[in-house]
Amino acid sequence: MAPRASTSTSRRSSRLKENRTPTPAHAESGSSRSQNDKLPELPAKRRRITEGADKERMSSVALQHTGARRKRKSLSMLPDMPLDILYEVFTHLRPYDLLHLARTTKTLRKLLMTRSSSTIWRRARENVPQLPECPKDMSEPAYANLLFDPHCHFCLTPRTMKPMWACRVRCCKSCFKDQFVNLGVVFRSMTPRYDAIRPAAMLPAEVVNDQLYFLKRDLDKLLEYLATLNDNQEALKAVEAERMQAIEEQEEFAELLEAWHTSDKRRRRLEKEELVARRQDQILERLRLCGFDELDYMTPELRRSFEEHPLVKQPKELTDRIWNNISDPIISWAWAARTKLRMYRRCRHYTDRLCVFQEVLRDFYALHPYPEVVPSVADFSWHTATLRKILDEEPGVPLEGLKIPRKEFMKKVEADVADWRRDMARRLYDMIPPDVLPPLSKQHKDRALHHGANEETHASSEDDASPTDEQILRSLHACVTWFRCTVKGCLLDYPRVLAHECAKTGPPINLHPETDLDDLQNAYNIKLGEFPWNFTGDKVVYDMDAHRAAVKIVQVTLANTSAVPALTDKFWLDNLDERYVCGECSGVGVLFVMPWRVAVQHLSDERHRGKDVKLTVLNVEDRMEVLDREAEMLFPEYAKMWGCIRGGCRTRAMSLPDMLNHSLTCHGCKFPKKGVDYEFHPDAVTTPDVPPHAAAYSPAVLTTPIPR
Repeated sequence: MAPRASTSTSRRSSRLKENRTPTPAHAESGSSRSQNDKLPELPAKRRRITEGADKERMSSVALQHTGARRKRKSLSMLPDMPLDILYEVFTHLRPYDLLHLARTTKTLRKLLMTRSSSTIWRRARENVPQLPECPKDMSEPAYANLLFDPHCHFCLTPRTMKPMWACRVRCCKSCFKDQFVNLGVVFRSMTPRYDAIRPAAMLPAEVVNDQLYFLKRDLDKLLEYLATLNDNQEALKAVEAERMQAIEEQEEFAELLEAWHTSDKRRRRLEKEELVARRQDQILERLRLCGFDELDYMTPELRRSFEEHPLVKQPKELTDRIWNNISDPIISWAWAARTKLRMYRRCRHYTDRLCVFQEVLRDFYALHPYPEVVPSVADFSWHTATLRKILDEEPGVPLEGLKIPRKEFMKKVEADVADWRRDMARRLYDMIPPDVLPPLSKQHKDRALHHGANEETHASSEDDASPTDEQILRSLHACVTWFRCTVKGCLLDYPRVLAHECAKTGPPINLHPETDLDDLQNAYNIKLGEFPWNFTGDKVVYDMDAHRAAVKIVQVTLANTSAVPALTDKFWLDNLDERYVCGECSGVGVLFVMPWRVAVQHLSDERHRGKDVKLTVLNVEDRMEVLDREAEMLFPEYAKMWGCIRGGCRTRAMSLPDMLNHSLTCHGCKFPKKGVDYEFHPDAVTTPDVPPHAAAYSPAVLTTPIPR
């Protein structure tokens, strides 16, 4: 290798050695400083920072910003304390605390598990109220473990909350089948030489699912002990008597423990409730100091909301530190509660009057049960003259309109109901487009009243400028007149549309009301949970798609006549009770059969809207076959078609199981009767003898040719 050409490429150690060469003795200090100033200044060595040191440095910086952490407390010096002090400390603990201490270190275990420490365990047991004395055949630690340690004694599964007092163990479900045997196994384990004794009476037993179960290890110990007696009958009888006496005492003690366990759970529950109640009062006191005095007059709903708040229902005393941690969400809740409370107060005169209306109309509803369509309480308060006048009175004005004889009031209500029906019918009639209204002249109208399906024999005259109530009802009962709710898209006919629950919905609660109408709407939400029929004017619309579907159904049904669909009423089609098959939905292996009302809904849905769907009427033989099969269906039980009428109660449409549950929970009636406690609801999706949906049939069952 060639020698280095210059010192610039020499080793760093040799270069440093040259730099450290001393200057001549005769040289002045100034000249030496000038020479040294010309030398390059060496950089200072940097300390190598490892990953651990870097983390330590970052943590120290974080501590400077967050403040020093509190030193974690330790009980490592506890075993080194004098025994007299330790014993004094232990006597103030409970048995479960001593169990935990004995399982921490070997030193403490050795200290607490000796016979000399039994006094400590007894003193600790005395700290538990009404706890029975430890039985003589159990040690104090084993007794404490049975009472307080919620772990399975075989696999240590946690939360094994139910002890088996007679057998003195806790056993989880997984270990039960391996550690316990039933009475049959006990008898089979005994050989014929033990026929003179009763082995089941010599073992502690637990009743599980109405059967006796015995601990397997107790059975094994008994068999081993009996084998040592060498078939000595006198000894066997003596052992039997002794064991039976011990088991009887053990079962009595088990009953004592069960009673204590029940009372202790009740005591702890009461203590927890007391702590929660005290915490609620303390939080309310803090809120009063923050200016929320109005919360002393909370409504029941707000009170429940306060009590169910996760930061309120904790069984802990409220300290300053806890309040500082929870004050922000609690105060946020208090602001919202104050807003609701002020809203409740603002509309209180409306809610009070609606409550009065409910009471005075209870007798009326008892006289007019379902399925009759009558106004709801909200309809009475808004659409009828008698109660609307009372509702609009100024706050604080006595309700003079209700201080009249009962009979006179009921006559006014009956008159208001008649006016309400005419008003609602005219409102629905005005929704029908003019080009689909039936052209009823006097002659044609008279014929329409006597025949369901009418043939157009005479040209009708021009429409009356103001249709009569009779003409309006005729138009609403026509099979081609259909409405649809805009809330859920339910297809409705008359008069179901007046009882439909979606038409009785309205705006949500307004927490910042400004007008009397806002207060009234809030009152409807709070007190009734419903609004007057079509309160906002946009809940019900006329359905032209269903109108066209009904026209097609009438044309298919009355193909050989010149019937006018607009003059054919629904009752006539109901009496015919034909069944129809959709050619588009039916395939090679299935035919969809439906009644005429379901067919109207089927043809007007999104899949068939605007299409020329083939619809076929079943022949008489197939129709009878379908009707026989429909009679076996369970749709009357599960369709929403029943309403409660007990004591003037008027519920929404519900299924039969829901109806039975309502009768039990709200009226205490276990076996409600149809016609007495519940009845067919006017908002039912179907009638009890007609299915509410299409049913699938095999083509092999039906003989009617189905064009597709």
